[in-house]
Amino acid sequence: MCAILRNGTRTLKPGTPISASGPSGLVKAVWAGFARSEILSWWKRQGGEEVDVPATEFAERSDVTGKLQWEFVPSDCVVGAVLDHRTTTPLLKILTRASSDAELQKYEHPRMPLLLSRRFAILPAEEPEPDLFF
Repeated sequence: MCAILRNGTRTLKPGTPISASGPSGLVKAVWAGFARSEILSWWKRQGGEEVDVPATEFAERSDVTGKLQWEFVPSDCVVGAVLDHRTTTPLLKILTRASSDAELQKYEHPRMPLLLSRRFAILPAEEPEPDLFF
């Protein structure tokens, strides 16, 4: 799992709205957890829609120290996600996969975000939303 994503200067955490691109174009949904990529077919049978989440970095939180370990997302990759349409408002679940032995040593976490080649239109890096109460 990834604890935090960055897209440009915007930091994205679970519970925040994130922009993603899918077969129907741009979507914005709240990051509401994780989905194991090993059961993606189950998510699809439940009406889930695969989407690409643009990110420049991700961080894993060590299960040993609790510290964040940052890593760059390759420029030709996105973070895979699924839109869960079982609720009134679709929720975004970041797809994860099992960590390799080397990743488990480095990140001290058993799951990693699923990085994929872009499948849909490229979205620009998100900038922070303006502060309306300045």
